[in-house]
Amino acid sequence: MQVTVRLLFSILRQRFGKALLASVVLPASLSSPSPHGPGKLFVSSLSLPPGAQVASDSDFGRGPSGGYYFYSPSGENRLYRLSVTHPMGARDLWRETWTSVALPSFPGFRVRSAAIGEGHLFLGGGRRGGGAVVRSFQIGRVEEGGRERMVLRGQVDYFPEAADVAIRTLFLDRKAGILWLAYDSGRVETGRPFLFLHDRILWADPAGYIPLPRETSLSSGPPPLLVPRATRPSGLPCFSCRFYLTQRTVSPRGEIRNIPARAPERVGSAMGILPAGSGMGFFEGRRSHICRIPEGGRSAELTSCHRITGPVRPVSASWWGNRLAYLFPPGGIDKGVGDRWVVATINPARIFSSVEKLSPGEPFDFVRLLRERGTMLPLPAGAHPKLGTISEDGKDLVLFGATHLYRISPAS
Repeated sequence: MQVTVRLLFSILRQRFGKALLASVVLPASLSSPSPHGPGKLFVSSLSLPPGAQVASDSDFGRGPSGGYYFYSPSGENRLYRLSVTHPMGARDLWRETWTSVALPSFPGFRVRSAAIGEGHLFLGGGRRGGGAVVRSFQIGRVEEGGRERMVLRGQVDYFPEAADVAIRTLFLDRKAGILWLAYDSGRVETGRPFLFLHDRILWADPAGYIPLPRETSLSSGPPPLLVPRATRPSGLPCFSCRFYLTQRTVSPRGEIRNIPARAPERVGSAMGILPAGSGMGFFEGRRSHICRIPEGGRSAELTSCHRITGPVRPVSASWWGNRLAYLFPPGGIDKGVGDRWVVATINPARIFSSVEKLSPGEPFDFVRLLRERGTMLPLPAGAHPKLGTISEDGKDLVLFGATHLYRISPAS
């Protein structure tokens, strides 16, 4: 049996990065439950095939339940897909299938960001000599010899209205059916430049968008050729505004307007903006703050801002049902777990009620709140999670490391 397993892994190592089509059934390893908080969480981990790694700059996408996509702008010019299922309904076993497809060469096209989902791969970048472009491919699958193979069908390029813009980030908004384009503002920023609320988005960078066509009947004919559009000025000039709001819906006139939003001078977002629930957000800058996001209108401004105290900050976040999950780097939030990464979850109503009790200018101890009211779960020793891969997958929370998939589940 050991010889058979070693031979199987040797074959996978040889094929990974070429055809990259492999299916393996492996047991999931299970860690101990979370030692803190009112509930219990469990983390199970699955080793990726030998030689398979998720790159540090991989853009992450979701397909149907159990399907995950990866594209690395600095890596091989390939799109990778991982499918995870439970064979014969056995919850303690996973069947993983890896496949990849080569993308056409892009002479003179520098890819900066990718968005994957809704059966499409979108690449955002620039052309030689200047000018931005969004390139899209339709992702398909075919059966060959009883095995499924990923293919790309068609290629369409979209050119933004302004010729001198540079695309920084793409984000696929499935709820609104819009591909958002964040343009480079020239500022030094390392985190996500936007925060999504249920009906609106707060931006730190200029934005454009491509409204994706909905399904149409044959009698309606083919969908129109899409063109990236810029958000239209609202007519409310504000030279001191560093943020602006856009609605997550296209107006009957087919456009989206931006509304300038003021912010206290001390509030910055160079390290990104994370959700805090109840219309609030964490603004990670030289000093981190939690602020209330405006609804809009002429007096749009960030209000009720409180500086966040403590030695550690979350580096990524995701909604998980009616809770928020935050990823913390080693050290600081849980001294008892050494150099392990920690996922902390909390009901956002707890955050809101705690902030509401603060006096103007009073700091907010977020770490203390998590320790007292949240649930914390250390990831397995040696885990190196990729920040952009944390996402909700049904009742579970999924996170990828360089060589592992981590699935966090509530105790049943």
